[in-house]
Amino acid sequence: MHRRVFAVVVALALALAMTTPAGAITGGQPDENGHPYGALLLVPGVTFCSGTLIAPDLVLTAGHCTSFWTDPASKITEVQVTFDTEAAVDPATWEITDGTWYTSTEWYTHPGYVDADWPYTADYGLVVLEEEVDGIAPAELPDEGLVDDLIGTTGQTAERFLDVGYGQDGVTVGGGPYTRNFEFVRKYSVQRFNPSVGSVGTTDPAWLILGNAPSANHGAGCGGDSGSGIYAASLDDTLVAVHTGGYRMGYLSRLCGRITSLNHRIDLPDVLAWLEGFAD
Repeated sequence: MHRRVFAVVVALALALAMTTPAGAITGGQPDENGHPYGALLLVPGVTFCSGTLIAPDLVLTAGHCTSFWTDPASKITEVQVTFDTEAAVDPATWEITDGTWYTSTEWYTHPGYVDADWPYTADYGLVVLEEEVDGIAPAELPDEGLVDDLIGTTGQTAERFLDVGYGQDGVTVGGGPYTRNFEFVRKYSVQRFNPSVGSVGTTDPAWLILGNAPSANHGAGCGGDSGSGIYAASLDDTLVAVHTGGYRMGYLSRLCGRITSLNHRIDLPDVLAWLEGFAD
């Protein structure tokens, strides 16, 4: 997320919903060491996203994150990355106060990403660390077509998906305009496959749409932390998608991500080929 407004309006055939690149976990549970390869990517005082370590020096995130950092207008030349379960970041200033951090001055956006076409685009980005991460095994990439095997063809599946990331943890209301809360704690939310939005003609082969339930037990995607990793609950350590946005609902979008969570699959041939080209 960056502090200026970044919103994309998408017209649905039967309803109107605001979508924004997003990814933070509202509610949910502390991840602790459940997914140690889950990363916070921070430009101190300016912007942050989540990501996943997929090789000793490679972090996968959302393409709209890396695209924004690449834009000369952003004047961003360096990104700091941590895998600490509670990142030492001042929630008011977004400045680093302590902890273990890795530096990146090199990142790439999938060549198929077109900002103007979001979310109908290849929303994947890679961050290259200047040194390899020691003591953390990377997450596993999926086999081609794994998501199809997990969700089947009927729109019904018992599979649950975990969204693992840092970022916004709700809002504070009262006393004036509401303010977003940021704890910078790695959390996970439990989500169900929910293709119902696709029934109004908004499907895309790269999408994995999940239903949100903002609560302590489940959690939901919310504006502020794109790029978090999506995992199939039945497959430990196997990454299946990148969280890229959410359908908002509620007064002033306070309940961001209330309806559904938009994720871009990584089990697709062109995405896997692109990632493996960097990992080799």
